Amino acid sequence: MNSKQKGSVAVAQCIAKLYKLGYEVLLPIGDRNPYDLVFDDGKKLNKVQVKFAGKRSRGSYRAGLRITGGNQSYNYAKKYKSDAFDYLFVYSEEGKSYLINWKKIGIRNEITINDKKYSKYLV
Repeated sequence: MNSKQKGSVAVAQCIAKLYKLGYEVLLPIGDRNPYDLVFDDGKKLNKVQVKFAGKRSRGSYRAGLRITGGNQSYNYAKKYKSDAFDYLFVYSEEGKSYLINWKKIGIRNEITINDKKYSKYLV
């Protein structure tokens, strides 16, 4: 699978998980926003950025936390702002899903998912 396909799989998994948890899921039109979807928890609309974490050496799973784009002659990568979204949903290559409050993530360049540190965020 290419990176676009992996992202689509992660978004589909996020929608399924949030729906199973009883939330309404809303999808924005277009891709101009720093978030991929929104869920309604009955009190608030929560913006979610979705990432696919691929397997790396030593069994860890990593996902980049930046906006990338460009063309053949120009590429860019920039970090998400602290208020860009409320939650980060990470779907790992092994099929585990994590819903993490964005404010709880200190390092915002890349996330390495391991069960010990992020087990409380498994959904």
